Amino acid sequence: MDYLEKIKQIERETPKTTTDWLTAWRELAHLTYGLTTDDPRFEPVMRWLNVCDVAFSLDSWSSFQEAAGQVTRIIGTIDESRRP
Repeated sequence: MDYLEKIKQIERETPKTTTDWLTAWRELAHLTYGLTTDDPRFEPVMRWLNVCDVAFSLDSWSSFQEAAGQVTRIIGTIDESRRP
């Protein structure tokens, strides 16, 4: 499912849970610290962070976790051409 489809799905959901949003956002901030616009991961990370934001706005913890997982996966991807 791409990020736009995920946003549409989140908008249809009813809020289900509460949690420590501040801790979750801090973890994402730590994970993405130093990411610049010239990094090929920048745009997909920003799209999935937008999904996180929508999920947060709608209090959808499960969707937030799913989108945060995508951010983690993308950040973990190493561009082989940039390896030393």
